[in-house]
Amino acid sequence: MFIHRIRYRIIFLFVVLVVAILLISGYSLHWRIRSNFEALLGTKLVAVAKAASVQFSGGEVRFLLEGAGPRTLLHLRSQINYLKSSTNVKRIYFFDLNGRRLLDTESENIPDTPYFRLNFYKNEFENITRGEASYSILFQGIDGLPTMTGFAPLYLDKKVVGGVGVEGSATFLNTVKRMRYNLYLIGILGSITAIVLGIILAESITRPIGKLVRASERIGHGDYTGKIPLLARDEIGLLSETMESMRKGIIQREKELKAMLAGVAHEIRNPIGGVELFTGILNEELEGQPKIQKHVEKIEKEIKYLKNIVDNFMEYAKPKKPDPESCSLLDITKDTLSLLEKDIKHKNISIKMPNRGKDIKVWADSVHLKRIFLNLIQNSIQAIPDDGGTIKIEWLCKNGSVQIKISDTGVGIPNYIQREIFTPFFTTKEKGTGLGLSIVKDLLEKNNGRIVLKRSNSRGTEFDLVLPIDKRD
Repeated sequence: MFIHRIRYRIIFLFVVLVVAILLISGYSLHWRIRSNFEALLGTKLVAVAKAASVQFSGGEVRFLLEGAGPRTLLHLRSQINYLKSSTNVKRIYFFDLNGRRLLDTESENIPDTPYFRLNFYKNEFENITRGEASYSILFQGIDGLPTMTGFAPLYLDKKVVGGVGVEGSATFLNTVKRMRYNLYLIGILGSITAIVLGIILAESITRPIGKLVRASERIGHGDYTGKIPLLARDEIGLLSETMESMRKGIIQREKELKAMLAGVAHEIRNPIGGVELFTGILNEELEGQPKIQKHVEKIEKEIKYLKNIVDNFMEYAKPKKPDPESCSLLDITKDTLSLLEKDIKHKNISIKMPNRGKDIKVWADSVHLKRIFLNLIQNSIQAIPDDGGTIKIEWLCKNGSVQIKISDTGVGIPNYIQREIFTPFFTTKEKGTGLGLSIVKDLLEKNNGRIVLKRSNSRGTEFDLVLPIDKRD
C-alpha cells in the first residue's frame, strides 16, 4: 500500500499537520472576528434603536399606542425610513409590551397585529421591560443571510411602554459572510500549498535515499564500480559517506581475496600437474590390468575436476584483459559443443540451433567467448535430467548488438536464489566453486556485453546475452 512508502507517509503527515493548524487557527480567527463583529454591530444597532426611540415626541408615541390614522402613520413611517436610509440598517420596527406591531419600515406589515418574531427574542424583550437596551446573537436567518437585531426601550412619560427593534445592516452582515468565504479560501489554498510543500519535502528526503538504495543494490549484486557521492550534509550525507567507505572496504577485501586465491591456485597448480603426469605414466604401465586402470581413471577424473577449480580461481583472481577481435558465433558454438560432446551424448540431449545457417560475427575476445559458452552450456547439461532434454541456442541482430539466447529444458533455478546466481562463490551444488556465472558476467562486461536471467521455472531456464556486433563485417 502507498502508506508503506516513506514519501507518501511524509506527504500525508505534513498535510495533516498543516491542515490541522489551518483549521484550528482559522476557527479561532473566525470566532474572534465574529465576536468583534457581533459586539461592534450590536453596539451600532442599539445606538440606532435608541435614536429611533427618542425621535418621536410623547404625543406621537401616544398616537402609536392608541392607534394613529393613516396619514399620521405615513408621516411617522417616513421619519423612520429616513433614519433607516441614513444609518444603512435593514429594518426598523416599533412594538408595545404586548408584542403588537406599532410601526414598521416594511409597508406591507399592518399595524396593531401580533409580532410573532418577538417570541425568538424573549431575553431581549425582558430587558426592554426593565428599561435596558440589548442585542441578539448573530445567527443565520430564513433567507440564509446572517441576522442580528438591536433593541431599545420606548418611553412615554418616563415609563417603558414598548420597544424599538433594528435589524442589522446588510452591508455589514455581508462582510461577515465574505469573511467566512475568505477563510474557506485561505484554508483551501493553505491545503494545496501544504501538499506542494509536502511533496517537495518528501522528494528532498526520499530522492537521496532512493539513490542510496540503488547503490546498495548494485553493491549487493557485486558491482562496486560506481562511486557513492556525498548526497547531503545531514544524516543522509553521513549514511552516503559510510556506504562509500563500505564500498571501498569491499573492493580492498576483494583485492586481498583475489590475491590470496591467485597465490593458493598457483601453489596448487604445480603439484596437480605433477600428479597428472605421473598418473598418465602409471596408467600406461598398468596396461592389461583393467581393474586397476579403472581406479587410475577415477584419479584422473578427480584431477581434471581439481584443475577446473584451480582454473576458475585463477580466472576470477587474475582475469585476462580482453583482446577483442571478430568472432564467429557459429564457430564458437561448434567448438564448445565438440568439447562437451561426450556429456551431451551421455544424457541424450538434443541441440537445437534455429539459425545455424546464419552466422553473425561479434566484436569480443574469442577465449572469453568460448569460456562464456562453455560455462552456460555446461550448466544446462547439468540441469537436464538423465532421461534427456533439449538445449536451444539462437541469436539475432538488434539495435547494433547481437542478442544470444541459450535455453534448456532442465529443472530450473529456484525463485529464492535467482537474485544470487551471479554472486561469487554462491552455489547450491555439492561440487562447485560458485564462480561459473560470476565469471561469465564479468567476462561479458569486460567485452562490453551483459547477461540476464530471462526466465527459470520447472520447464527450464533461459539466459539472454548481448554483445556488440562486428561492424566491419
